[in-house]
Amino acid sequence: MRTIRQLGLCLVLSGLAAGALGAADVSVEFGFGASLSVPAFSTAYRNQFTPPMTPPANAILSSASQTVRLKGEPSVAVTGLFNLLFGEHWGFQFLFDTFRPGFGGANDPLALRLIYYVNGPTDRFLYAKAFPFPDSKGDYLETTYSLNGIYRLPLSASVALYFSGGYSAFHISSAQAQPMGFASFRLDTTTDPSNPALYIKTYQLVYNLGSKTTQGFNLGGELAFTVIRIVLLSVDVRYYFSPNADFTMHIRQDQVLTEPVGPIEDALNLQPLRIDPSYLRVSFAIRFKF
Repeated sequence: MRTIRQLGLCLVLSGLAAGALGAADVSVEFGFGASLSVPAFSTAYRNQFTPPMTPPANAILSSASQTVRLKGEPSVAVTGLFNLLFGEHWGFQFLFDTFRPGFGGANDPLALRLIYYVNGPTDRFLYAKAFPFPDSKGDYLETTYSLNGIYRLPLSASVALYFSGGYSAFHISSAQAQPMGFASFRLDTTTDPSNPALYIKTYQLVYNLGSKTTQGFNLGGELAFTVIRIVLLSVDVRYYFSPNADFTMHIRQDQVLTEPVGPIEDALNLQPLRIDPSYLRVSFAIRFKF
């Protein structure tokens, strides 16, 4: 009996909502445009590992360290919007953004240190050197979907302010960057046993970041100008906030890297990279109102 009453109440409320919606002055706005997006993406990764040595028994202490920095650069984005307004002021909004920022960031040198022996543990030698590395480069794809509440404030017959904010989903994918340092040692005692030679090989590796979706919110304001009855031009300033998220890292095989990736990844012991998907954007759009 209680279930029947609840069902009846739902039907009555649904009918009232449908009647109110039908009686309301509903208008639709949709549009598209371009944005200048400034990502908050700025992170640093401490690359610490034990460079392998051949033969391994001759290495007493082997270490390497480097700080790799990634900073997202301003980028042009494609923006889409859909507004559903009930009456003159209130409504809902759907936003879509997609952009591909580049990477920058100054990297520290790759600092190598090796203590090794040739004929016995007491016959020790020290090698230490820092190899300069170029700045980071690369890019990633970020796509954002947002569902907002919206408030429209008419300023005149042809100008209106829009304030909106709500839920956003951020998806980062196709991220690749370079360089990350790696090195290995080889002690040659066979070519000239009386004068063993130490060879050092350094690498500038390309690496990928795994894809991930995070959740956050957005908040912004928009100024819209009516050009003709159904055509508007608008300027929107908006901030998209997402909590930081950890992304997995993988070394990418390319034409320069001839060695198998697996042993290099094992030696690097790659840790997750913490990324901030948030960004600020200023968009310019054309929209149509019906």
